[in-house]
Amino acid sequence: MAGARRKKRRGRAVRTVGGGALAVLLSAAALPAAFAAPTDAPAAAPDAPAPTGAPAPASRGPAAATAQLAGSAAAPGTSAAARSAGTTRLISVAADGGQADGPSSAPVVSADGRVVAFTSAATNLVRGDTNDRTDLFVRDLRRGRLQRVVDPLGELSSPALSANGRYLAYTAQDGATSAVVVRDLRTGRTERADVDLPMPFENGATPALSADGRTVAFTVDDSDSTTTGAQAVYVRDLRARRTEQVSFPADGDAGFRGFRAPTISADGRTVAYQYVHGTPPRGDWSDLYVHDRDTGGETQADTTHDGSPADGAATNPQLSADGATLAFDSGASNLVPGRDPNDSVNPFVRDLRTGNVTRIDAVLPGPDGVLSVDGVSADGSKLLLDTWPVLTVDDAEFVRDLRTGANALVSPDKDGRPANAVGARMDARARTVVFGGFDDEHFVAGDTNGVQDVFVRTAR
Repeated sequence: MAGARRKKRRGRAVRTVGGGALAVLLSAAALPAAFAAPTDAPAAAPDAPAPTGAPAPASRGPAAATAQLAGSAAAPGTSAAARSAGTTRLISVAADGGQADGPSSAPVVSADGRVVAFTSAATNLVRGDTNDRTDLFVRDLRRGRLQRVVDPLGELSSPALSANGRYLAYTAQDGATSAVVVRDLRTGRTERADVDLPMPFENGATPALSADGRTVAFTVDDSDSTTTGAQAVYVRDLRARRTEQVSFPADGDAGFRGFRAPTISADGRTVAYQYVHGTPPRGDWSDLYVHDRDTGGETQADTTHDGSPADGAATNPQLSADGATLAFDSGASNLVPGRDPNDSVNPFVRDLRTGNVTRIDAVLPGPDGVLSVDGVSADGSKLLLDTWPVLTVDDAEFVRDLRTGANALVSPDKDGRPANAVGARMDARARTVVFGGFDDEHFVAGDTNGVQDVFVRTAR
């Protein structure tokens, strides 16, 4: 969460959760096997057609209340000590098979689990990297090939991939100026997406990409220097060459601070985003909205079961590929009836077809502590959950099956113990998870370069 979420790091940390400070000791755990030596040849993007999901129209009425969803203690795979069957590979490795000489982070994975994009300050991942700045890299997991992506518009960040990994969207930053660019990794063709914007909007950032790479959602700034934060969310249809605003007008709101974190369905019809209108960390300083581009309808996703104002902020929207499910984090205690057992931040899931909202709780056996959501499967049936150590020292990533309640540890160290993953993301089927990690987590043997690396965990 923007206010309550912390930057994960090694050693000791103090987290503010639900307004209270929790002193937390993050364990130094460990993880498995290295990736094969990469080449500097361009990644050959797969030719498979991108899936499209036809989302149901968003609910216009108040959310119906549901009971909290806790994992079934009897369900298989719920033990926090039992990792999911699979392998962990280091993918931010040097061109000669050695260790990276700089940190790598912000990994994302395509919906089909074949392609990973990440940023890195390393100079030895490919030959000839002499620009002395952070670059974007794209790894084809099946072929092992690594491609460096550079752009004359500036330093690159915030990668997003189409479903089959052919198209890459990113933010290019040069000082105070930024742009959103989409690149066809097969042909090398690039196209700027934050164009045809009405005054005073400019400087696109933080793109989200539809499955076929045709539709891009992004935030834009305001040329008025007195405003703070992104001032709107726009969508660009690259084929139709049409740009439209999908966030509601926020003019005149004295507490307005910005829009964040756009997320888009596979077919580009549904866009969700965060609206910040107060000051963290206490109170209802942030809400989430879902926009249906076909109907023009706008739905607030973090509404309470009884229609009263939420008593906490909602952040971190994650829209499923089929457009029917929105997962998010919230510190509100009144979105669903009943007492929150950990009295803190929780993931929530909203069914956009019915309006039902469900709280996701930590359970035993399974992830123990405070949870936040890092991803949602294409059909909304599985969540990638990050557990913060509160009642335990385990800080790790789990995939929870919402139908069975089973939890699978997806960031084990090389000995199978929970280990701290940073910035995790997963594919559409929740079978491939990418994340950042440090040496002292021991994800793979021989990781001693002293900087954050990028790993991929693939289920068998």
